[in-house]
Amino acid sequence: MMAAPPIRAVRSLVDIAPTIAELLSIPLPGADGVAIPELTDCLQRCDRTVLVIVDSLGYFTYHRLQPYMPHIRGTVIGCRAVADHTTPAIASILTGCRPDTHRIFTTADVHTSPIKSILELAEESGIRSALVIEREGARAMKTKIDLVAGVDDSRDILDYDTKIKERTIELLKHEPVLMVVHFRAIDRYAHEARSFDELAYAAERIDNHLCEICRNLSRSTCVIVCGDHPIHGTCIEGDQDVALIVLDR
Repeated sequence: MMAAPPIRAVRSLVDIAPTIAELLSIPLPGADGVAIPELTDCLQRCDRTVLVIVDSLGYFTYHRLQPYMPHIRGTVIGCRAVADHTTPAIASILTGCRPDTHRIFTTADVHTSPIKSILELAEESGIRSALVIEREGARAMKTKIDLVAGVDDSRDILDYDTKIKERTIELLKHEPVLMVVHFRAIDRYAHEARSFDELAYAAERIDNHLCEICRNLSRSTCVIVCGDHPIHGTCIEGDQDVALIVLDR
């Protein structure tokens, strides 16, 4: 199925959590962002959400790599980035707050920030949530939500992402209503100044992982894919925004 025409950057990463909160009826007090109506209007049939964060999936990067990600297609929105590093960017995605509000710049800050993520607020509302992320980030969240899986960092980032997929499928057996997953291969390859062909291969692997994850989801599950910050390095230039894609399923 062909992707819908892209909607250029009129939204922000801090709008993702409010959008999910409205879809799943999760209270999200104090957010800087607002729900994205063009998404909430078309996703009312969904009763579960999987949010897949693809590290360094900038808006322009997504369109360059789209031929290698045939399963990551749907409604595409450009979102303004709020940080150029992963930790504060993901914190903004999950809290709906800008970095100067949540003050989470390192993994250690997760323990001290008074701002709660949408995962925590879901649990407090009786909505089961799950997270699959790098081991240190998982440790920081284990005291906050029940379903957390961590993967040890690795020099072999393709193997790392494969383990992220495997842990995701394992946690799906517990039927979470909200799940967040983080893939990193594109970002690692960009930092290592890999060629475009190698970036394309990393994108293809992530696409395959997501396809396998989707086979384990009900038809009423909304799958949202987003970047966390624009891509680093010079292999793909011109990104200032990140991609947000609601998959056609």
